[in-house]
Amino acid sequence: MSELDLPEFDRAQLHAIRVLRGGGAVVVTNPSPMTYGVVARDPRAMNLLKGRPADQPVGVSVHTQAAHDQLFRYLDLRSDALAAVDFALAERISVLAPIRSDPTMPEWLAPAIQDGWVLFFDGVWGPLASLWLTFPFLYGSSANRTGEAAATSAAEAREQFPTGTMIIDADDRRTPSDIHGPSTMIRVDPAGQFTLHRSGIQDQVAGGADVLLDRLREFRSRIHVLDGSAPSPMGHTYLSTAVTENGEPKQLVPKTRIRVEFARTPNQNEDGSRVYDVLRVHAGCNRMGTAVAAGELLTDGSLWINGFGGTLVGCRPPLQTQEEWLKTFLMSRPSWQVDGDELTLASDGTTITLLDKLIAEPDFPLEGVTWHVGTTITNADARHHRYHTDPAWIRIDGENLTGSTGCNELSGTVTRNNTQLTFTAVTITDRTCTGETAEVQAEILATLRAEVTYTIDHNKLTLIAPSGIGLDLKAVG
Repeated sequence: MSELDLPEFDRAQLHAIRVLRGGGAVVVTNPSPMTYGVVARDPRAMNLLKGRPADQPVGVSVHTQAAHDQLFRYLDLRSDALAAVDFALAERISVLAPIRSDPTMPEWLAPAIQDGWVLFFDGVWGPLASLWLTFPFLYGSSANRTGEAAATSAAEAREQFPTGTMIIDADDRRTPSDIHGPSTMIRVDPAGQFTLHRSGIQDQVAGGADVLLDRLREFRSRIHVLDGSAPSPMGHTYLSTAVTENGEPKQLVPKTRIRVEFARTPNQNEDGSRVYDVLRVHAGCNRMGTAVAAGELLTDGSLWINGFGGTLVGCRPPLQTQEEWLKTFLMSRPSWQVDGDELTLASDGTTITLLDKLIAEPDFPLEGVTWHVGTTITNADARHHRYHTDPAWIRIDGENLTGSTGCNELSGTVTRNNTQLTFTAVTITDRTCTGETAEVQAEILATLRAEVTYTIDHNKLTLIAPSGIGLDLKAVG
């Protein structure tokens, strides 16, 4: 199906994605009773559209678990306060929170930080999921020009913003409301105390700021009791180092490890808990997971799981048996204990010892490593395997880029910060490439055209360009 065959609303989202990837700003619909908003990948574009100084601090919206966890890692808050912040995000409340100064902090947070405080929210809304979930984060603000009220409809946005501004009209998908307003903004201090920073629609609907803040305080207190004072695995990923049954070692299927990930995440759906505790598990085949109300996954020193969902890959018999064994174990209410970087799960004579992934599989350095191209990426998340190509790779040494496209040698220069690489003067030799090798060469050159976002997960490097194209690479040597 071509883009022209899609419904008009879907085409509008695709156009907005292209505008954002190109460095522009887009006016988006928020659910009632909120006003419209402005989002951008470049905060300067958003500020200029709103008629503000280009370098004015902005808010940042986080949409993926990885971006959420990156942000929360640097917030100067206890776990119960972080849970209450997730509650606020689920209510579409904007949050101003203290953030630690750290040289490893990702650069994308900088535009949202001022004087040691970071402003953030979660703008994801179901009807616009295609747009929001394409980007791990976007900078955002209410849809108003300086000195004017925020737009409450697409018609008001068209009147207020310059002709040619990309506006996604989703008025017909909003619930009718007699009142509209920008989001409430709360402030959370390092002691976990909540105060109102700016009145907005959420506190108006709740019956006042005191009512809204009391809900957050009550949730924080409840989480504090449920989480207890013992060290928690929440927010960490662990890899198995040993398994025993009745004191005897149990061998896992060769080349497999048990991976267990604990996460806490806001829930913006109308049904269910406002904050979920999530467990994700992998034992070599299917990816399994479960979600329960915050504080109920790790209760009284036991892991409480009633069932799993996940992928349905047909596993080979040894992997299938191992997967079913692990599901049975995890649903048997095993005890859990964290000792430093180690997590121990035990039940009915079976003990699984796991080590924090950051220790068990530390990330490879970006520089001095040969990174082989595994898959190419389109639209930021669609992976394409190439089976009939010659090996392609890149290597970064200081500011020097070298590599191979599979049939041509490659060279150039590169600069970096915590999250981005900027390639310049990329050249290749002039051999003629054919078949899939030629396709891979074109995709490599398109990715290395200018600035890309990079992430490293142990021995895997992912490069994503603003256009949504990119590369998955794996360390060799």
